[in-house]
Amino acid sequence: MNKQTLLLFGLIAGLINSIGWFVLDGIFQQDEFDFGLGEILGYSAMLIALSTVFFGVKRYRDNQLGGRISFVQAFLNGLIIVLIASTIYVIGWEIYYPNFASDFGERYTEHLVSSLEEQGLNQEEIASKKEEMAVWMEKYESPLYRIPMTLLEIFPLGLLVTVISALVLKRK
Repeated sequence: MNKQTLLLFGLIAGLINSIGWFVLDGIFQQDEFDFGLGEILGYSAMLIALSTVFFGVKRYRDNQLGGRISFVQAFLNGLIIVLIASTIYVIGWEIYYPNFASDFGERYTEHLVSSLEEQGLNQEEIASKKEEMAVWMEKYESPLYRIPMTLLEIFPLGLLVTVISALVLKRK
């Protein structure tokens, strides 16, 4: 296992994701933030960033192992890259959220209420959803709740990319 290669590709993935928040923030710094489009762009950025798993494992296979790697070796190396990228993603969000996105909860609640009104829900149902969001946001303010939630945004996608990369790159 070449630690430098894994660290390099993990750092690249983590930094791409962290920089993505600032880019998306610049695009959507407006009153009518499109949360649907934001979600699509956010996960697309994650997928692009996590493509470093493929390139990191391939580089390790080709440069260190003479072009051969088992599925397990490829998977474990990809997993290390994902763990590094995920850690940077979480740390980045812990810096970004309180400093640049502290109004996220209010903005998302407004979006949700507007969406529910468009769907024709009655005021009682909307009030219930607002209450649920208020409880969720209260929990989200705690780093002990927010950190695992943030990790769950990126890690499953990274795991999927790792499995696919290991299947594609394995060579005996």
